[in-house]
Amino acid sequence: MRKAIFITGGASGIGRAIAERFGREGWFVGLGDIDEEGMAGTEALLPGGYSFSHRFDVRDRAAWDEALDGFATAAGGRIDVVANNAGIPLGGSLIENSVEEIERCLDINLKGVLFGAQAAYPWLKKTATGSCLLNTASAAGIYGTPGASVYSATKFGVRAITESLDGEWAADGIAVRSLMPGFI
Repeated sequence: MRKAIFITGGASGIGRAIAERFGREGWFVGLGDIDEEGMAGTEALLPGGYSFSHRFDVRDRAAWDEALDGFATAAGGRIDVVANNAGIPLGGSLIENSVEEIERCLDINLKGVLFGAQAAYPWLKKTATGSCLLNTASAAGIYGTPGASVYSATKFGVRAITESLDGEWAADGIAVRSLMPGFI
C-alpha cells in the first residue's frame, strides 16, 4: 500500500519542498494551508492522482480533525507521516512587535504544532511502527538572535514539544523528529 504524508504549510517553501520529495518517492501527498492557490501550485508539481489538499488554519483544533480525516480517506485509510510545518516569521525588536503580531506568531507556531500533534496521534498510532510526526523548528530554536525574540521562542518551543513527544510516543512506535533549517 502506498505510504501517505500530510504536510501543513504545503503551499510554498519548505512544505512544497517536502511535498516534491515525497511525491517523487511515490508517496500519497496531502497538503494543508490557508493558501489555496499555492497548494494548487504544489499539487501541479506532484505525480497526477496522488495528492490531496485541504484549506484550513492550523490554529483551529477542530479543523485539524477534519483535514486529517479527509486526507486519510483519500489516502486509503492511512497516514504514515504528518509534517507539522506551517509557521510564520516575526522579526523586529520585541518592544516594536504589536500584541496582535506576537499572538499570531505564538498561535500559529506553537498552538498549531500542539494541535497538529493531538490530531495526528491516533492516525500515526494506527500505522506504527515506522510512523513519524515531523515538526519544523529552526536554527532559531537553537540560538536566539537579536530581532527575533518571539520567533526564536516559538522555535525553541517546537524543539521542546518534539523532544517531549518523542519520549511520550516511543512506546507506541511513533517517532517524533524536528527539522532545524537555517534561514530560508
